[in-house]
Order: sequence, then C-alpha cells, then structure tokens
Amino acid sequence: MPRFPGRAVLLDGTLAVLTTTVVAVAIAADIGDHRTPGVLAYGIAVALGAVLLARRRFPRLVLTVSAALLITYYVRDYPPIGMPVPLGAALYSAGEAGRSGWAATISVGMLSISTVARLFDDEDPAYLLGYELLVTATAMAAAIALGDGVRSRRLLRAEQRERSRREREAHDRELAGAIQAERLEVARDVHDVVGHTLTVVSLHTDVALEAVDDDPVAARRALENVRTACDTASAELRRTLGMIRSADAPGVAALPALAADLGPGVTVDVPADLGPLPPVVEAAVFRIVQEAVTNARRHAGTAPITVRLRPAGPDVEVEVCDEGAPGVAGSAGGGLGLVGLRERVALLGGRTEIGPRPEGGYRVWAALPVGASRPPAETPPIEAARLVEEAR
Repeated sequence: MPRFPGRAVLLDGTLAVLTTTVVAVAIAADIGDHRTPGVLAYGIAVALGAVLLARRRFPRLVLTVSAALLITYYVRDYPPIGMPVPLGAALYSAGEAGRSGWAATISVGMLSISTVARLFDDEDPAYLLGYELLVTATAMAAAIALGDGVRSRRLLRAEQRERSRREREAHDRELAGAIQAERLEVARDVHDVVGHTLTVVSLHTDVALEAVDDDPVAARRALENVRTACDTASAELRRTLGMIRSADAPGVAALPALAADLGPGVTVDVPADLGPLPPVVEAAVFRIVQEAVTNARRHAGTAPITVRLRPAGPDVEVEVCDEGAPGVAGSAGGGLGLVGLRERVALLGGRTEIGPRPEGGYRVWAALPVGASRPPAETPPIEAARLVEEAR
C-alpha cells in the first residue's frame, strides 16, 4: 500500500474537517420546509468529511460512497446542502487520480436524480433548469477539471525529470566513450613509441655486440645511439601522456629523424608541394610511418624501406614499402601495432591498405582526409579493446 508524506495527511485531515464543517453549517441553517435535521443528518456530514481521508488511495470508492451518502441524506428529506460542497473534494480527487470519466459519470447521475426529484417536488422549472442546474454542473465540472489539470502538470514534471535523467545518462555515456577513445589513443601512442624505441635499441645493440671487440669506437657510438633513443622515448612518452595530439606532437618534420634512428636503408620522400597539414593529421602521419617502419625493421631486417607522402585531392597519402627479407614475401606481419594503425586511420575517416607486395616485401598505405578531425567517440571495436588491454 503506498505511503504518503505527513504533509499530505495533514492536508487531507484539514479538507475533511472543512467539508464536515461547511455541510454541518448548511444543515443547521435549516432552509426550506423540510424535516428537522437530527443526529443522522449530522452523522452524514461527519461521514462526508471522514471518507476524504482515503481519497488518495481509493478515489473512485470515496466518490461513490460520498454520492451514496448524499443520496441517503436527500432521501430522508433533510434541508438542502447542495452538491458541489459535499462532492467537490471527492470529484477533485477522482480527476487528480486519472478517474475523470468515473467522476463525470457520477456527476451526471447525481444531477439527473436531483433534477428529476425536484421537478416532481413542484419546484420552479425555469429557476431549476435555467440557473441552479447550470451553476451546479459548472462547479462540479470545475472540480474535476482542476484535479485533472493538477495530474497533467504532475505527469509533465515527471516526464521532464525523466527526460533530464535520460539526457544526463546519454551525456555520461558519451563522456565515457570519449574517455575510452582517449585511453585507446594513449595506448596506441605508447605502443608506437615503445615498439619503435625497442626496435632501435635492438638494432644498435646488435651493432655494439658485433663491434665491441674489433671496433670499440663503433660499439661506443652504437651504445650512445641506444641511450639517445631511450632518452627520446622517455621524453616522447611524457609528452604523449601529457597532451595527446597536441600541437607539439611529432609530425611530418620529424620523419627524417625517425628514419635516421633506424640507420641506413630508410628513404623518406616528402614532396615540396605537400603543404601544411592539420596537427591531428600530422601526428597520425608520423605514427603511421613509425609503426610501419618499426614493423618492417622487426620482420624484414635491414631490407631497404621507402616512405612516400603525396597529396591526392582532398587527402594526403602515406605509403611505406619494404623489399622484404631475402626469400620472404610480405614480411611485415599483422600484429597489434597494425591493428592500432587501422583504427587510428578509421578514427580520422581515412582508408588503409596493408599487405604483401607482388614483387616481394610488404606495403602499408593510408589515405587521410586533410580536413580530418576527431569524430565523436564510439565504442571501440573488439580488436581495439584488446589493444588497450595489451598496452596496460
């Protein structure tokens, strides 16, 4: 059974007392030539008020009982007390509870019974039909309409609260998606930086191991390159975690230095008419090349690598090709780094082609819209989610 706050109980009690008081005063006025009111008449007045205490829980029952009490009163030929006052609160409660149809039915029934009875009692038809019936019907209809209006406003406020709740939830989901997308990009950048640095360290460590006995100077230089690569990676990781895709993120201008880290055999071709690129595209180009050449070095050894950038209509195309290890076609493989590369390009609305070359080796190609910007975050695909877990 629903519970109502104490304030509502106090309001219902006050309404019950007022109804009983007004009806009792009307009875005591003893207007007209009718039976002298006795205990039963005042008992009906008390009952009309008391029944209102249950109006919130049982609105239809309260209205029905109130109508029955009023009929009983008039059947006993007690002084007139009208209908709007004894039934007003019950009619309002029925309308407030969404029982307007039931309230209208009771009202029409009570008006019909009262009118017919009074006409047979030789009352003036002109006064009864032309004035009193109209006033009484209007008052009873107003009580029903008021209750229904309160109910409508309450439902409207509830709907507005529900809409606000859904909007907050949608905003929270969008924010969570944006956070997840940002974490995914952090994971990709960390993977790119660490993977590239480890490849550089591995290459120069091999050089140092081979030259440590015969050429200490070359070995020392290789170890210095290792230290430089580690320092660079550390600084880049700090920058990556601090401000992903910021204006100072590495871009096209950093590609020659990236190629130099991997030693001879890496050629970078950037046309003079390439023009400026948006920062987010610059960062994506750098990461694509970094991932592609790192994979090529890892799988194709010292095979030559060619990096080409060229404008293509509204896009900028990036191509990284390696000639493959001797006797191996398509040597770059398809690890998590290339999954991240595809996802990075997809986030910018671009296209990728990754696979072995017919003449041997491996090719990574991507086309990025020059006007690309980060789109609204979406739920990362399964492969991207795996990448995040791997990066952690």
